[in-house]
Amino acid sequence: MIAARMRLLVHAVLAVSILSLAFSADAGEREARRQFDRVKDDPVALRRFLFAMPKGADLHNHLSGGIYAESYINWAAEDGKCVDLQTFAVIMAPCDIDSGQTRFADIQADWDTVNRIIDGFSVRNYQRGQVSGHKQFFSTFARFAGAAVGREGDMLAEASARAARQNVPYLELMQSSGMLSAQSVADNPDLFDASLPVEQLLNNNSISNLVTDTIARLDGIEQRRREVLACDQDNADPGCKVNIRYLAQVIRTTPRRQVLAQTLLAVRLIAADDRYVGLNFVAPEDHSITLRDHQWQMEQIATAAASLPEEQRKITLHAGELALGLVPPEYLGRHVRQAIEIAGARRIGHGVDIVHDPDYDQLMTWMADNSVAVEINLTSNDIILGVSGAEHPFESYRRHGVPITLSTDDAGVLRIDLTHEYQRGVETYDLSYQEIKRISRNAPSYSFLSGASLFAGSAGQYVDLCRRSKPGAAAPEKACAEFLAASEKARLQWDLEARFREFEAAFK
Repeated sequence: MIAARMRLLVHAVLAVSILSLAFSADAGEREARRQFDRVKDDPVALRRFLFAMPKGADLHNHLSGGIYAESYINWAAEDGKCVDLQTFAVIMAPCDIDSGQTRFADIQADWDTVNRIIDGFSVRNYQRGQVSGHKQFFSTFARFAGAAVGREGDMLAEASARAARQNVPYLELMQSSGMLSAQSVADNPDLFDASLPVEQLLNNNSISNLVTDTIARLDGIEQRRREVLACDQDNADPGCKVNIRYLAQVIRTTPRRQVLAQTLLAVRLIAADDRYVGLNFVAPEDHSITLRDHQWQMEQIATAAASLPEEQRKITLHAGELALGLVPPEYLGRHVRQAIEIAGARRIGHGVDIVHDPDYDQLMTWMADNSVAVEINLTSNDIILGVSGAEHPFESYRRHGVPITLSTDDAGVLRIDLTHEYQRGVETYDLSYQEIKRISRNAPSYSFLSGASLFAGSAGQYVDLCRRSKPGAAAPEKACAEFLAASEKARLQWDLEARFREFEAAFK
C-alpha cells in the first residue's frame, strides 16, 4: 500500500513538473509576445528584439554576394591584387599602371577612393547614380569576382560568423564551384557531345572528374573556414556551430550546352556528397537567353534530376524575379508555374511575378496544399525590381497559406542582414510575433536537410515520439532521441525550439 501511494505521489510530482515546464514555456512565449508588441513601433528596439530572436535559417543566400565590400577590399590588398579605378574591377597582379590600375594596398588609406569602390561593389548610394538598382546590383559581381579568388574559405567564415551573431543556426549557401570548368568542358566537343541524351551524358568522364575536383576543393574551403574561426581552439568563434549545406548554382545565361553541362555537374554533386543538398539556377531572369530558354532549361532539370532517388530531388529555383516594365508583359506569369510543374521545384526564390499567372489563385493554392515554399527577399525585390509594400505578392502568399521564408539573397551587395529582412517584414506587413515565429520555423522545415520533420501537421505539434520531450529543458526521451539521431532536419528543428525556449525565458 505504501509503495503504491509512493508511486502515485511520484507520478503526481512528475505530472506537475511536466505541466510546470509546459506552463513555463507558454508563459515565456506570452511575455515575449507582449514585449514584441511593446517594441513593434520602435525601430531601434524592434531591431534589438529581432536580432536576438532565433531565425531558423537563411535558405536563399548567394555566398559571393553575401560578403561585404570591405572584406573583399582587405583580402585583395593582402593578396597583392589590383583595381581598375575606372571600372572598379579587381585585377590579378601585376598591375598595369599605365592603364589606370593600382594596387589595393596603395589605396587603402585613401578613404574617398575606398568609398567609391564600396559603392561599386554594392548598391550603396545607388540612388545617387545614373543607373537603375537592377543594373547596379548585377554589375557588382563581375567587379569583385577577382577578390573572391582564393578566399572562398574566408568568405564561408564571414557568412558563418554573421549568422551566429544573429542566432541563425543553418545556412543553405548557393555557390558555383566547378561551374566555369563545366562550361569549358561543354565547349570542347571531344569531351562533351551535347547532342547526346541527358541520360547518357550523366556519366560523362569529364563531368565525373569535375565532381571529384569540386568536392576536394570544398574540403579545402571548409578547412580554411575552421582555421579562420579557430574552430579547434578554446576561443572558437560561435560561427563554428552554424550548420552549412550547399546548393549547386547553375549560371543560366550561357549557351544551352553550357547550361546542360552545369546541370549535370550539379546533379552529380548532389549524388556524390551529402553537403550538396540541392540545385538552383541563377543570373538575371530577364536576360534574353533565360527568357528564350526557360522552358527548355526546366525540362533539362527534370530529366537530369530523375536520375536521383526521390529523396534527393531537391530543387529550388529563381522564378518570377520579374516585374512589369522590366520585360514585355507576355513574358510575365509563367516562370513560377514552369519551375514547379516541369522542373519539380520544391521551393521558389522570389516569385514576384506570380500574380501575372492567368490562374495564380489556383497555383498558390496548389503550392500551399503541396508544401512548396517561397523564399522572399524583400530588399532585393525592392532594389532590383522596384516592387515593395502592397505591390509585392507577400500578402497573397500569406492569404493562400503558402509557406513563407525570409532570406537575404545577397546581403553584402544589398548592405543588409537577415534581421533587417525580418524587421522589414514586420514593419511592412504588420506581422505578429506568432507569424514571425512561424516564418522562422518554416526555414528549417523547408530546408533540404535529410530526414523526417519534427512537426506533425501544424508547427508546434511534435511527432508522437517527441511529444513528451521538451527542447532545451532536458535530454529527450529515448524514442525521441533515436528519432532525432536519424533525421538531420528534425535535429535542426529541435535546436531551433530549444533556442526559442531560451530566448522567451528571458522575458518571464
